[in-house]
Amino acid sequence: MAYRVIQWGAGVNGQALIRSIAAHADLELVGCRVWSEAKNGVDAGTLAGIDALGVSATSDLDELLGLNADIVLFCGQLRPDLQSNDDQICALLRSGKNVISVTGAHSMPMAFANGYAAQFETACRIGNSSMAAAGINPGFIAERLAATVTGLCAEVDSVSVQEAFDCSNSTADIVFDTMGFGLPLAEWRKDSPVGGMFNHLFFQLIHNVAHRLGVELADVSWTASVAPAPHDIHIDAGTVRAGTVAAITQIWEGIPSDPKQIRISKHTSWVLGKDIPGHPVRSGWQIRVEGKPSIAVDVRYQPDGDMTYYSESMVGSAISVIPEVIAAPPGFLLPQIYAPFRKRFPGS
Repeated sequence: MAYRVIQWGAGVNGQALIRSIAAHADLELVGCRVWSEAKNGVDAGTLAGIDALGVSATSDLDELLGLNADIVLFCGQLRPDLQSNDDQICALLRSGKNVISVTGAHSMPMAFANGYAAQFETACRIGNSSMAAAGINPGFIAERLAATVTGLCAEVDSVSVQEAFDCSNSTADIVFDTMGFGLPLAEWRKDSPVGGMFNHLFFQLIHNVAHRLGVELADVSWTASVAPAPHDIHIDAGTVRAGTVAAITQIWEGIPSDPKQIRISKHTSWVLGKDIPGHPVRSGWQIRVEGKPSIAVDVRYQPDGDMTYYSESMVGSAISVIPEVIAAPPGFLLPQIYAPFRKRFPGS
């Protein structure tokens, strides 16, 4: 019998997931959440550019909470105020639906000392449901791939993950509302709403990798800087004015409690266009493991040099874990990594 799926969100990533659900013999789309009136009532297949599926998208939260579904693929709107997304996830979990979050915002909620994870754990107990995170980065490149690569090493001193992308081809929603391109430089700061949102995401990523490698962290440091557009930049999403944010660089570094333990870092470099001084255009992700032996893994879309972001990447990371999440006991399911490197074994 097919798993009954609700697709939460029908943007670029959500549409790719709808297409994959429709093509999968073991999945059945039973609901689709949208926010705009333009999409409300439209067949989910039509929104995804395929034949109609007989499932009308809806903006009615209560209608979807009442559906009989096994799993929800949650692509909520990524905005500086993430509480609305968290509230929706908790409502879904309490209703008995398992949830896979592909927003990047739930890599490891228990990393926060303020009890942030408690809302999800309580909802899971009430609904006898499970929750997990998926996605590219956060979600896969660091938490699953980098941690697995360390298993090839006899010794590991450090693990770093770098992400670089030209975001010129992204939608207006992502470029302006999520990433904060086009803002005055003074408005993209570590203590600004958009800065705080990204720290929320990647702070968890560092803790997730540390957990996988058995590293106890004393802290996570974070640096961020932005660079201005040298002139007006015209892209499909709109215009980024000269002097506003056109490049964003951030670095997170895990500080281990034991200085002899593995150092973990995450670097991001996002740009708009090819001529931002000091910010060459690259595409993809790089994993660097320093140890015995040292290992480098480059992940890029093919053909080499392709700067396009492919939303199908979300399909592989989210669809593949559906059976594991449904079968998991109530609570939060972290990635299942086989035999990563660890200086000490659990329980030793």
